[in-house]
Amino acid sequence: MRQKLWYTTLFMEHQHPDRPAAAGLAKTLLLSRIKWGFPFLATFLPIALLSIYTFRIATQSVQEVVRAENLAQTSNVSQLLTQDITRSVSLARAVASIPGTLQALRERDAFSLTSRLKAIIVAYPQIDRAVVVDAQGKLESAYPTETTASGTDLSQEEWFTATQVGRKPFISGVYMRADEGKAESVLAIALPIVGGTGGVLGTLMFEYHTGQITKWLQNVKVSHGGHLLVLDHRGILVAHPSAASSGELYAGYAQLDPVQAALRGELLTAEYVDPLTHERMVATFLPLAVGRNLWVVISQQPVKQAYAELTSVKINISIAGAILTVCTLGMVVGLARMSARNNRLNRLLQEKNLQLSETASIVRSSNDAIIGLTLEGHIRTWNASAEAVYGYSAPEVLNQHIRMLFPEENRAEMETILAKTRDGETLKHFETNCAKKDGHLVPISLTVSPVKDEAGKTIGISSISRDITERKQVEQMKDDFISFVSHQLKAPVTAMRWTIESMLDGDYGTITPEMQEPLKQLETINAQNSHLITDILNVSRIDRGVIAVELKPTKLKDVAERAVRDYRVTIEKQGLTLTLEGLAQDIDVLADHDKLAEAVSNSVSNAIKHTEKGGITVRIRKEGDYGVVDVSDTGKGMSPEMLKKLFTRDQILGGSASPDKSAGLGLYIAMNFLKLQNGEITVTSEEGKGTTFTYRVPLVRYEKNLP
Repeated sequence: MRQKLWYTTLFMEHQHPDRPAAAGLAKTLLLSRIKWGFPFLATFLPIALLSIYTFRIATQSVQEVVRAENLAQTSNVSQLLTQDITRSVSLARAVASIPGTLQALRERDAFSLTSRLKAIIVAYPQIDRAVVVDAQGKLESAYPTETTASGTDLSQEEWFTATQVGRKPFISGVYMRADEGKAESVLAIALPIVGGTGGVLGTLMFEYHTGQITKWLQNVKVSHGGHLLVLDHRGILVAHPSAASSGELYAGYAQLDPVQAALRGELLTAEYVDPLTHERMVATFLPLAVGRNLWVVISQQPVKQAYAELTSVKINISIAGAILTVCTLGMVVGLARMSARNNRLNRLLQEKNLQLSETASIVRSSNDAIIGLTLEGHIRTWNASAEAVYGYSAPEVLNQHIRMLFPEENRAEMETILAKTRDGETLKHFETNCAKKDGHLVPISLTVSPVKDEAGKTIGISSISRDITERKQVEQMKDDFISFVSHQLKAPVTAMRWTIESMLDGDYGTITPEMQEPLKQLETINAQNSHLITDILNVSRIDRGVIAVELKPTKLKDVAERAVRDYRVTIEKQGLTLTLEGLAQDIDVLADHDKLAEAVSNSVSNAIKHTEKGGITVRIRKEGDYGVVDVSDTGKGMSPEMLKKLFTRDQILGGSASPDKSAGLGLYIAMNFLKLQNGEITVTSEEGKGTTFTYRVPLVRYEKNLP
């Protein structure tokens, strides 16, 4: 009827445009339609936007749940694999350093070597085979016994060449080994067997069966029918829980973009088509450092099953939106119901995320004791490793204060830590002692951090404890070794030095010209070994905090002259110039003369190694409250990347030191010597133009006598 009236009005207006009544009626009808159109649009648009937003939130939440579970599973497997391979490397290192092994290899006692290898295979089932070769790569012993004869040349094997070049443990990628006519996949774990004098006697190699890794993967349950797999640094499949072995290595994952990104060190979650099952998966790719390479651990779930819940959510939102759009009168009620339903869904998803977050934080398989605390310090969560470290079961400690885990003298310290954590501070790797249930004290490394909500408010405290008893024992072993070096190696090296010098001086009779050069080479090697022992002892003393300096007024020019004294002949032989500047100045510094001179001489030594032409300049000067020594050269300089690695004990720079000349510890020792003297070292360098090391130590402050 209204539509008919609308057309009638238009007709009347067209036939009788001069009639104001007809025009007014048409205008009223138009305004009425607009008036009802706005409420409709105002109701429809929020519904549509809310539906889209709700589905987006649900999608993100489900994706986050899947990603978090995948990440937790890959982390668990990565930790298991790292721990087992680390144990295998430690076992190999222990076997290779046993005096009996070294003696058997020197004497080529195949029976003794085979007996030791057999004991290892029996005790550690994951090790399939053990092999010992000599320094030339000739087979000395193997167990289980192979058809390969003793003396077979294995020098072309990757594990042999890698240990000979790097002299460090080597872990290969996966490869196939034929065993009784059946091909099996294994890894090679090898390390050099080093004699007491530092020479390489041979190589010990374990073959680690990948079946152990496959068993781990089979025991891990991933939601929605998912599973885990492991790839080596080439993208070759190492282990898969269900893929049948074909006797060949599978490289179908190697060229996938997510795998390549993970092999470059990137942790990511992505969807891809699994080349084995040809099924679309949502997977997390976790890089894992194995030896010198990066492997990849993948946890994946079928996309259809993982995101199946979203289909139901999408259908429900669509139906609700359609009903609300058509039923204008029920818009408000429908919107309220949709909002309530949406709130319930979000609340359920948030609860699930919180549970998953707590599960991921406590890491069920972690070797660390992970404890959740209230702000007041009462224990809320307690994992299995905490029970192993402290000796208490969960029912015994839940709701108890954490102070019960520490001896009386450490409880005030723990209260201070809790107070700082409540203020938002994080304490990392704090070493202290805890009290076990049986009363014994155990050394631990403690990390305490606040747990915050989305608004940044601290709502709890997380405590992570690691039993460092084994590390303390290793440190004690290291100290014992340093003591051995000090008392057993330094004395004979010094004796050899005096004997060689006496021979060169003719104290044992006339030395023929043919013998002069070999004796001088021995003298050089002896001096290098003496420097190496001194460097090792200095690093040990620095680490233990027992090295001392005697600070007293010292002439800076005396330090400069002492630093270059032993290098003048070497500089002249290499055709370089040595320039000393500023020695006319009378600069007194508060320093330890010998240790400051030793630190400066390290830069002089490095300058000689890296300068082919030109010269070396040693300059002394004043700079504010400091006396300064600059050591400059015209050598090849250093790159910015190389400069970042200076002054560390764990970096031997390429080209800056070689095994026959330096241990690569000089700058680390020099830096610590300067710190002990309240000074500092800085360096500037430009590739192709040279390097300058600058040493600063405080000037002596002489108080004037006032009348």
